[in-house]
Amino acid sequence: MVQPCSALLRGDRVKQYLIMCRSVTSAQRCSKVLERAMIRSTVIKAPRELSVNGCAYALRLPSKLEEAVSLLRRTGLQIGRLFVLESDGGYEEVFI
Repeated sequence: MVQPCSALLRGDRVKQYLIMCRSVTSAQRCSKVLERAMIRSTVIKAPRELSVNGCAYALRLPSKLEEAVSLLRRTGLQIGRLFVLESDGGYEEVFI
């Protein structure tokens, strides 16, 4: 089930966020922009169940998803779908 981001930000359910990127280079560029803004992120290989063709990468963030997405969009960097990793290990797509 897809829910708006604000509904997922309540409570302790939210552990981590993922911002999907189309390549490792794209993910690294996004990570550098976020680092300059003091937003912590880690480049990871996207979980298999979230990548369409099996070779996507993602940024993992512990917080500040809305701020990160806003910054990346303002700088013109392309990002893909957004997910939250819930405490049960499942992923849920969110929209900002």
